Amino acid sequence: METPLRCAVCHRRRPEICGGFCACGAYVWEPIPIRPPPGIVVDTLDGGTPLRPRQFPAVISQAMEGVVLGMTILVGGIPGSGKSTLCAELAAQMAERLDSLAYWLDAEQNRDIVRELFPRTGSSTQRIRLVSRQRGRAGADASFRDALQVVPRDAAVIVIDSLQRWARNYAEQTELLDAVSSLAPTVLVVSHFNKAGRFAGPVGNEYDADATVIVKPNRIKVTKCRWTLCPRSVKRPKASTTSQTEKGADA
Repeated sequence: METPLRCAVCHRRRPEICGGFCACGAYVWEPIPIRPPPGIVVDTLDGGTPLRPRQFPAVISQAMEGVVLGMTILVGGIPGSGKSTLCAELAAQMAERLDSLAYWLDAEQNRDIVRELFPRTGSSTQRIRLVSRQRGRAGADASFRDALQVVPRDAAVIVIDSLQRWARNYAEQTELLDAVSSLAPTVLVVSHFNKAGRFAGPVGNEYDADATVIVKPNRIKVTKCRWTLCPRSVKRPKASTTSQTEKGADA
């Protein structure tokens, strides 16, 4: 199929039978630009903001060679591997160095357990704000959408602990990841593993995140990252390794 042409001078459409010259006398033809349908945008790749990671003194940041602000990072692992602990470390460091706050969306309704995650890596809770469901009937129907409403745009980071607790079915998990993708803060989403040793939930969860990090007892494995080559596997410092006695406090 030939590309339709128009006169470069008067913009008349070139007829199928044409001797070469336009009716206006010009002999310069150009392709007719295609108008995209409603909802579709055609743009160039020039300009824009490059994905420049910022370095933070936290294990997950080091494993990904830095963090691009505003991205969504899915952090998974078996119970007791330390995924919540390492998210706490990164959230505290980001909040401090960005001179802002980190919001911890907790679905376990246990303030003490969340607080104890931070001393394990020498992290401060001063810039951490806990968002959780109110106990009793008043908070029974509160959703992740309600929790996200209290987080300001200038927050440094949001931690969702966990994806499966805030969104129990597949459809809700997809909606949650879609909702946080448009937020200004960096989002750390803690995800449980299934019995097969993979991220619990639909495979699309990994595709919806900008980076996926697997926390193992001795290593951190980055299986996807939009700003650094993958897969990557880095040795985990001994000081950040969670012992099995902490299993109940760091699912």
